[in-house]
Amino acid sequence: MVYRISWIAGIAGIAFALARAERLLRSSIDGVPWEVILVAATVLGATLTWAGLAYRLSHRTIALVNLVAMALTVIRVAVPQTTWLIFPTSGSFPALSAEMAFARDVIRTGVAPVIPLSGIVAILAAVFWGMGALLTWGLINGRPYVAVLTPLVVYLEFAVMDRRPSGPWTTMFMVALGFALLSVAFDRRRDGTGLLTSRATRMTLVRSLPSVGVVTLVVTMVLAVSASGAMAGLIPHNGYLDWRSNSSLSGEYYGSVSYNPFVGIRQNLISQTNVPVFVATVDGDLPGTELYWRLLTLDAYDGGQWHVGSDPKISSAQDIDTFERSDVAFAGPTASTISTVTILALQMDWLPAPYAPTALAAENSAVERGLRVKTDDGSLRFDALTYRGMTYTVSSDIPQPDLDVLARLDDGSPSIVFRGAITEGAFAVRDDAVEAARRDLPDADRYLELPEDLDSGVASLTRAQTRGLQTDFERALALESFFRTPGSFRYSTSIVPGHGASDLAAWLLDPESANYRTGYCEQFATSLAVMARTVGIPSRVVLGFGPGTALDDGRIVIRDRNAHAWVELWLPTQGWVSFDPTPRGDNSSTSEEIPFELERYLEIPEPEAPAFQGTLPDASLPDDELPTDIPDITREDGGAGGAPSLPSWAMFAALGAVAVFGLLPAVKWMRRRSRMRRLERGDVSAAWAEIVDRLADLGDAPSPTTTPAEIADATDPVMEPLAAVYGEFMYGTGVPLASSRVALAARSLGDTEERLLSRYSTSRRLLSRYRLTSLWPRWLRRRR
Repeated sequence: MVYRISWIAGIAGIAFALARAERLLRSSIDGVPWEVILVAATVLGATLTWAGLAYRLSHRTIALVNLVAMALTVIRVAVPQTTWLIFPTSGSFPALSAEMAFARDVIRTGVAPVIPLSGIVAILAAVFWGMGALLTWGLINGRPYVAVLTPLVVYLEFAVMDRRPSGPWTTMFMVALGFALLSVAFDRRRDGTGLLTSRATRMTLVRSLPSVGVVTLVVTMVLAVSASGAMAGLIPHNGYLDWRSNSSLSGEYYGSVSYNPFVGIRQNLISQTNVPVFVATVDGDLPGTELYWRLLTLDAYDGGQWHVGSDPKISSAQDIDTFERSDVAFAGPTASTISTVTILALQMDWLPAPYAPTALAAENSAVERGLRVKTDDGSLRFDALTYRGMTYTVSSDIPQPDLDVLARLDDGSPSIVFRGAITEGAFAVRDDAVEAARRDLPDADRYLELPEDLDSGVASLTRAQTRGLQTDFERALALESFFRTPGSFRYSTSIVPGHGASDLAAWLLDPESANYRTGYCEQFATSLAVMARTVGIPSRVVLGFGPGTALDDGRIVIRDRNAHAWVELWLPTQGWVSFDPTPRGDNSSTSEEIPFELERYLEIPEPEAPAFQGTLPDASLPDDELPTDIPDITREDGGAGGAPSLPSWAMFAALGAVAVFGLLPAVKWMRRRSRMRRLERGDVSAAWAEIVDRLADLGDAPSPTTTPAEIADATDPVMEPLAAVYGEFMYGTGVPLASSRVALAARSLGDTEERLLSRYSTSRRLLSRYRLTSLWPRWLRRRR
C-alpha cells in the first residue's frame, strides 16, 4: 500500500516536534546550529532504514545498523574533542558519561529555555533519528500509525518540559493529530481498505478509521489539553540547577560561563574560577573598580529559592521612554557613568550593566533590536545569548543614598541611631536639607510575600536584631551589620556544593546543621532578603557581579569569581537601595559607608562565642596572582551557530555519504514501485523487466538470445508461471489478460524474488543494489 498523504503527515509531525523543541533550547552561538544536527539525524535514520528495507535485511539487522550509526553520531555530537573523525577513542566514553549525566540533570530539573548543551543536542539527535527511522519503517511495512503518531508523542513530551503557557500550540497540536489520522484514513480508503460492502464508496470517511485510531484520537486530545499543565506542575518554577552552570567545562564548545536565574539557601554555587567573563571601559563620576554589575533581580521566594516572579514586566526597548519606571526609580542623587562592555566568556540572555541603566547603544544593530527591558528594575534582556566579542555601551545613573534624608524620621528629626551619633559629635546633618517625600512601592505585596510555613524563629531572630530601631533604613543597616560582624558568620568558597542546610531556619538557627552560618553570597543574600520581609521591608535579590579589577591598560575585568548576589531594599524616601551582607573583603556594604562606628549605636547582640573553631581557606586567588593580560578583541558576529562545533566539512561529508548510500537503492526502489503499479493495471511486461533487471544486478544477466521459458528454466521453477504469462501477454491475440493470470504472474514474481534471497549471499545482494547494470540504457547494454 502507498501511504502518500501519510508521508506528508509524518514529515509534518517531525517538523512540528522540531518547532516545539525551539521553545526548549536557546539559539546556538557558533558552529553548526543544533536544528541542522537534528534534521540531519532524522534524514540519516530514515535513509538507513529505507536502504535496509530495500536490501530486504531483517528487522533485527536494520535496528542494529541504526543503533550503531546512532551511537557513533551521539558520541561525535556530545564529545567531539575525544573522537577520531567519527570514531570514539578511549577517552570518549568517560567524557560521554559525564556529559550525559549533566544533560540528564538539566532535562529533569531545568527551566526552559536552556543552553543547548552538547549532551542535550546528542540526546535529541537520537530521538529525531528514531523518528526518521520509524517514519520509514512504519509506512513501508504497513504500520502507518507508528509513523505518524510517534512525532506527536515526542511533541507531548516537549510540551510537558516547556513550562511557559502553550497559547495556540494546543490547538495546533489537535490540528496536527487530526491531520495525521485522517491522512492514514484517506490512504487506506483510496486503496480499498476498510470497505465493508460493494456500496462502501458511499460510506462516510469516519467508517474507514479503525477503532484503535478513534480511541487514540480521543485519548491523545485529552492528553494535549491536560498533560502539559498537570505534569509541568511537578517541576518547581525555579528548578533545581546550580546557580552557576558548568557549561564552560566543555570549553571547546562554548568557552563560556552561564548563571541560572535563581539562588537559594542550598549550597549550590559551584566553586568559581578566574575565567574573565567580560571587560569594560568606564568613564564618569565613579571609578570602574567600585561598580557592581547587575544582571537581573529576583522578587519571588518559595521557601527554598528566589526566582523571577510569574508576571515580569518586560518591554521592547523601542516601546518605552525610560528603562526603569518612574514610580520605582531612585529618587535621590545619582552618579553618571558610561561603560563600554565587551563580552568574553559570558553566555547569558541578560546583559550586565551598572544599576540603573538609562540608555544602550551597540555597533551591531541586532543587539539593539533584540534588547528587552524588565521595567520594574531596568534589567536588560537580550533575545539571544551574549557571545564572545559582543560590544555595547550602556549609560547608567547609579544611586547614591543620601544619609541626610535616610537619617530622619517622618517629622524631619534624626532617628535614634543617628541622633546618638549626632549627640556625641560623630555625625552631622545639614540644616538646609530638603525634606524628601515618602513613596509607596507599587505592588508592594509582591515584595513582601513569604511562605506560610516559614519558621517563626527567623522572624524572632530578625526582631531581636532590630529591636528599638525606628526606620527601615536603621533596620536594614542592623541586618547587614549582623551578617558582617566578625564571629557571627563566615564566608568560604571551599565548601563542597550541594552540602548545605536544607532550609533557611536551620542554616541560621541550628548550630548542628550542615555548614551552619557558613556559605557563599547566595546564602547571605537569601537570608537578609527574607529577614527584611519579616519586618515589613520590601526586598529583592540581585544577581550580577561584584567590583572587578583594573588591567594595565585601564580596562576593568570582571571574572567568574566576581559573580555575586546581594540585596536591594525599598526605602520610601529614596527607592531601592543596595545592601551586601556577604562578609568577604572585596565587596563594599552600605553600613561601611556610615561615617561613624555603627555598632555602638545599633546595640547588635554579641555573637554566640565561640561561634566557629578555626577558619576555612578561601579557594580564590589573591588579586596579585590574577593574570592581567586580557587581550583586546574586536566584535565578532554572533551568528546562529551553536551546539557542538562540528566542522562544516564533516556535516557535508555525512550528508554526501547519505546521498551516495541511499541514492542508487532509492532509484531502483522507485523504479520497482512504478513497475508494480503497471502490473496492477495488467502490464505483465513490467514484472518481467523487474526480474530480469534483478538478475542482471546480481551478476547473472540473461542472454538476449534466450527465450523467457529458457530464462525461467535456468533460474528457478517458480519463475515458470511468470514466463508463461509474459509470453501470453507479448505474443497473444491482443486481448487483455484475465485478472487471474495477472495475479498468477505477480505471485510468481514474488516467489522468484524470495528464492533469489536464499540463493545469493547477503554481500552479493548488497552489491547488487549499487550495480549500475540495470540502469544503463538499452542501447548501451546491447553494446556491452
